[in-house]
Amino acid sequence: MATEIESPEALADRALKALSEENPREARKHLLAALEAAPDRADLLNALGFVHLQLGEPELAKPLLEQAVAALLTDVAAHPERKAQADTMLEGFLLSLAAANEDLDLPAEAVAVYRRVLAANPGQPRAQQGIAFLYFASGQLAEARRELARYVEEDRDENPFIEGAEAYLQEVVRFLREDIHPRELLNAHHGSYCQMFDHYAAEQAKNGWIAEAARMKRAPDGRVVPIIPEGARPYAAIRVDLVNPSTSEVGQVGDQPMVVALADYQALARSPALFAWRERAFDLYVSTQAPWDQLPIQILFAGSGAIDDADAVIGDWYMAGWDGAWGTRDGGRMHYISDPDVRRDGRALVYHVDMGRASVAAIEDLIRRLEGLHGTHRIAQVILGRGHLGG
Repeated sequence: MATEIESPEALADRALKALSEENPREARKHLLAALEAAPDRADLLNALGFVHLQLGEPELAKPLLEQAVAALLTDVAAHPERKAQADTMLEGFLLSLAAANEDLDLPAEAVAVYRRVLAANPGQPRAQQGIAFLYFASGQLAEARRELARYVEEDRDENPFIEGAEAYLQEVVRFLREDIHPRELLNAHHGSYCQMFDHYAAEQAKNGWIAEAARMKRAPDGRVVPIIPEGARPYAAIRVDLVNPSTSEVGQVGDQPMVVALADYQALARSPALFAWRERAFDLYVSTQAPWDQLPIQILFAGSGAIDDADAVIGDWYMAGWDGAWGTRDGGRMHYISDPDVRRDGRALVYHVDMGRASVAAIEDLIRRLEGLHGTHRIAQVILGRGHLGG
């Protein structure tokens, strides 16, 4: 007996059910099958793009969402009577596309898509809010304040979102008025994380666990050397948070990057805003989201050709921290550094560093090293924490 082939509609219904059950992988399977039968269906392309966003795969989501927009516009050109319905669908497609651009660190493209939504529907709250927070995360505070104030004044969203935006806006204004040095954002993240780490390390020490142990091996010549993951940079030595030496079991302090609020500025921790660290050799910003255990260090150069020299500077800095330059005899070392993520057509580098319990003096030293590099390769911008570099 021949197997009955399900229609795209039936498969889409299965995908929707899977999403409602928080099973995006199952939804993806059904949507892929539906698109085999109907490859030009805008709604299916958009749904699959949305699922990839749910799965943290914006690089796969973006082209699908762009195809969905194009397919929808082609359809409405052939069937003008469907325009009203298509306009509603298009807005949702574009909001998902803007989100994919944000996730891919393409802020200018995200803003352009949000602007397209606002051109068709002035004051659309998701787009208006999205633009505002993109500007905050890019350090464009004047534009951000103006856009978020417009979102609040339009009052087209649910009350909790409007109230949250008002609180955020007020705290930005107060932070600037009180001229708080952005170093305090780093101090807050460092202090809270180290306090938590110290607590867990002390508790586990009672059971024989050791904090900040290095992953080491014996080289062929007999020396004990750091274990470097295959394919990683030669400086990418690792320390683990906690280890039980009797079993080699490894423990981690916290399962998510730890974002904390500066005292009296709780709202600012909800979304990244960049504040300028003035009087440095280049534009330097600190983010309101600067998790000490997964700190993004983002560097944008004015021109190309700086990547190798910059990587050497970062490598030397990290190894100094791994060896305890900004710690104590018994701890306070850096734990991990990612491979560099090259962005902005080869003019930018992004690292993620587990700073461990190294002191904030490590950041002061990093800035000094980058200012030295600036004499050879002009640095346009540095961001400490989450946010978006310029173009």
